[in-house]
Amino acid sequence: MNFAVERIGARVRGTRTLGVFATVGRAKTLFKAWLAYSGTMMPFGDLSRKETELVILRVAALKGGDGGAYEADHHRALGRKAGLIDGDFAAVARVDEGWEPGTHGFRGRTGAMIDVTDEIVRFGEVSDAAWERLASYLDDRECVALVMLVTHYAGLATALSVLHTPPDERR
Repeated sequence: MNFAVERIGARVRGTRTLGVFATVGRAKTLFKAWLAYSGTMMPFGDLSRKETELVILRVAALKGGDGGAYEADHHRALGRKAGLIDGDFAAVARVDEGWEPGTHGFRGRTGAMIDVTDEIVRFGEVSDAAWERLASYLDDRECVALVMLVTHYAGLATALSVLHTPPDERR
């Protein structure tokens, strides 16, 4: 069954392979639960698709390595479908200019989300100031959804790197 799901996913994505499914699919019982869990965040999460894709791309940029590169490649196309533009991709990838809240260029709700994403990935916690700012834009449900999304994709990027998941082969 896992092989069939991977093949269907690759076909939908327009690739010969779908490495994330093939990698996680090695653990059959885990794969089914992981599909359901990750699906509740993306594409059926509490945050908008555009926000979700921005956060995932930010996590990918911060994590780097093979896992970050895999996720960035995979989510660029999804981000375009969700309405992201070239400026969004450039801003969310801006991680080498030192860490200061707001250096990514996003403001308001999106800026607060990206600042919290940065703190979670970089430090494993969130400052009171960043959390208060986030909570001024997001309700409790959305705050939990954001934290779970960030930690899930940070862990996934790490797993893909450690397990040497190859890039998806294009058709």
